Amino acid sequence: MHEEQEMRGPVRSQHMMRLHARCILYFNAVRDHGSIREAARQLNVTPSALTRQIAQMEDEIGAPLFDRLPGGMVLTAVGEIVARHIVTVMQDAVRTDEQIAALAGMRGGRISLMTVEGIAGDLMARLLTRMTRTWPGIDLQADTGSPARIVAALSGGTTDLGIAFSLDAPDDLRRVAVARFPVGVVMPADHPLAGRQSVRIEECLGYRLILPSESLSLHQVMEPMLHPWRDRLDVVLETGSIELTNRMVAAGVGLAFQSRLALEFDISRGTLAHVPLDDPRAVTDLGVYVREARWLPPALERLIVEVREALREQEEAARVRGREPVAVK
Repeated sequence: MHEEQEMRGPVRSQHMMRLHARCILYFNAVRDHGSIREAARQLNVTPSALTRQIAQMEDEIGAPLFDRLPGGMVLTAVGEIVARHIVTVMQDAVRTDEQIAALAGMRGGRISLMTVEGIAGDLMARLLTRMTRTWPGIDLQADTGSPARIVAALSGGTTDLGIAFSLDAPDDLRRVAVARFPVGVVMPADHPLAGRQSVRIEECLGYRLILPSESLSLHQVMEPMLHPWRDRLDVVLETGSIELTNRMVAAGVGLAFQSRLALEFDISRGTLAHVPLDDPRAVTDLGVYVREARWLPPALERLIVEVREALREQEEAARVRGREPVAVK
């Protein structure tokens, strides 16, 4: 029995090595599109050729990789394992290419990142501007998404870097940076509470409120503070859109709760104000995440350095503001 297991090891390794070829692209296309026909169209091959390749992979591995369902091709448990392996192989190949290019003095590469909407404005614009200057030739792709979508994109290998508030990250993700920011009340700049150093939740009960929906991690931060007053809240809107929240607050519809990061432009224009909540629970973590299993290409390592520096500056600015006296209007 022991000899049989020893024989199986090299054979299985040889089978996995054969995956590092055309079948990687074929498997990944079917996984992404959930359809043989659509994957074949994207790859410019015939559906029969793609079907044969997937069948060959399944024969080599000895188990089905996809369940053929009426709604499309869905990964089996074995398929999920193979998918994680293939994502790592593809990402490591990118890292190798970029390391070789770096040795030749070229600072290129392609980096994709996904962030929550609340930091896609001022903070990300300054961060990515700095990255394009320190790493000439970089090809950046930046998208926004919910925390759940960010986790799925990182785990599936469709994005390199994820940035989100108070994320409950699964084991296959690694946090490479974090900063803590106070949550406060967002209001028009001329609001009666705008000149305060801090505000208690109960002081907001006399005003209409715009609350974060469950799609935002901010909902979990605010819920313990709002729950004791639930029967006294005058909620005019619940939304997962930070941009909509800010526009509704600026229009005088109600007060909202969030960190200051999504407000810098409006605060500088004098349209909105942010006053920290007087509650030790009113803090949110902004974390930066990558896949645990992958090696980081040089361009991504540099981007992480830039993110850490940007978050350090923002965190220090928040501490300074907390110590500064606020002029009463």
